[in-house]
Amino acid sequence: MTDRISLLRRRLLLFTGKGGVGKSTVVAAIAEAAARRGQRPLIVELGHRASMQDIFLGRAGGSGRRRAPKIGHEPVAVRPDGGVWAMNIDLESALFDYVVEQVKVKRIARMITGNRTLDRLFRAAPAVREIVMLNKLRQLERQQQADGAPRWSPILVDLDATGHALMFLEMPRMLRKVIAHGPLRGLVDSLTELFTDRQRTTLCLVTLPLEVPVQETLELYHELTELHEVSIGGMFINQVPAAPLDDAAIAALDELETRARASDDVAAQREVLADVTLARRMVASYRHARAQVERLRELGLPTAELPRMYLRSGEALDLEALGERALTGLEGGDA
Repeated sequence: MTDRISLLRRRLLLFTGKGGVGKSTVVAAIAEAAARRGQRPLIVELGHRASMQDIFLGRAGGSGRRRAPKIGHEPVAVRPDGGVWAMNIDLESALFDYVVEQVKVKRIARMITGNRTLDRLFRAAPAVREIVMLNKLRQLERQQQADGAPRWSPILVDLDATGHALMFLEMPRMLRKVIAHGPLRGLVDSLTELFTDRQRTTLCLVTLPLEVPVQETLELYHELTELHEVSIGGMFINQVPAAPLDDAAIAALDELETRARASDDVAAQREVLADVTLARRMVASYRHARAQVERLRELGLPTAELPRMYLRSGEALDLEALGERALTGLEGGDA
């Protein structure tokens, strides 16, 4: 399932993880790092999500500063230098692109997709949303510049939470079982080829060092290895805490507590005991997080641990630095 190929050498990078693990931030950070390395990354969100709009607006907003453009179905540059691009694939536009691909004439495609009866049929038919969105990703992956080089490199896809991601990845294989002939079978074969090509496509897992996200990540990994042919390029453990105290300081806590309890200064005693209690809680939290990290590392995947960052009001997250840390973690053999 895992192929030790540098992440940015792949054309299509898929990211999934439990909601709230910081997946979109990791995607944006890796795109920034890819741009810094001279590549032309495109971030793709599915549906009507607006995570990238918020991330890049937050960085570009403010008095007298350039505001990021509205992210829609067509790729737009979200950095002043054009280094990072983003788009949002919605059902209506993806369906139109698919029909154009089939009938070749945009006017006819508009007549088909604009027909209310057909529109209701498209929306009610099973897997239409997944098929046309997968097809749009295939189209983007095939786009080239004038010199023949890929237009986008890499394409980073911010998938929905794990349950939908599984269905999304499983769709081509399921459809191959029920579609035997015709143009739709050709499309399904093409999609299957793209998503199972380990040189072009890989899936990345994003999680937190907490029990519930870790358990879901482990279950997702085992389900992927059993049911899917897509490769797993690595794992990003977000918000890993730093050690609050070194071993000597931890060892000194018992002695500090003993001295405090022997003191006649009640106010000082309370202050020291409160500090000792807080320190022990921080150490316990850190050890619990490390135990969760070790559970994940047992999978043997290339793994990058990303720090927990605390920002002052008005500060923007340094996405470039975070992305470099993410890539360095994988490339450095942290598995």
